[in-house]
Amino acid sequence: MVERDLKGFECPQQFVQFKLALRSAQLSKHRITFSLNKGESANDIERFLQKNAYSYNFDKQRGLLLVEPLHV
Repeated sequence: MVERDLKGFECPQQFVQFKLALRSAQLSKHRITFSLNKGESANDIERFLQKNAYSYNFDKQRGLLLVEPLHV
C-alpha cells in the first residue's frame, strides 16, 4: 500500500498531486491512501473517482481516502 499526505497542498494543487500519485499507484497496481484537506478539492477528487469508476472509501471526518487500483 502507498500513502500520500496531500494536506500541505491547496486547491487546485492538491487535485493535481492526487492525480499524479493515483497514476503512479495505478501503474504499480497498489492501493493508495491519501490524507486530504477538507473542502472543494476533496469534493473534486471524489467526483473524479466516481466518474472513473474507482472503488474507494472516503472518511470525510478524518480526511482519509483509500483508493483501490482499477482492474483493467
